[in-house]
Amino acid sequence: MPHPEDRYKMMIKASLPYLSNDTRKLFLTYLKINEVMHTLQDFDKEQEEIFSSSSVNEEERENGLFQAICTFCTPKEQEMINTILNLNQMMKLLKEMEDLQDV
Repeated sequence: MPHPEDRYKMMIKASLPYLSNDTRKLFLTYLKINEVMHTLQDFDKEQEEIFSSSSVNEEERENGLFQAICTFCTPKEQEMINTILNLNQMMKLLKEMEDLQDV
């Protein structure tokens, strides 16, 4: 059996040909608004799922961000991004080595 809300929408749609123009416009507007509201709710649910399932660490987030941007960059810009990523990686390695020496 369809969800009650779906049944109501089907009843409204079935009644449309028998309604006055003003009433028909009112019900059509209601149906469209209802559609948009459901779309927004679905979008919110999808966004929550995406963000809650993405347990990405900081390094993966940075690299992913730069890689996503890189696809839209010119070769020169890609080269600069790669240089930044390499420098960032070197800085992290130097810090790790420094931390090991402190122990």
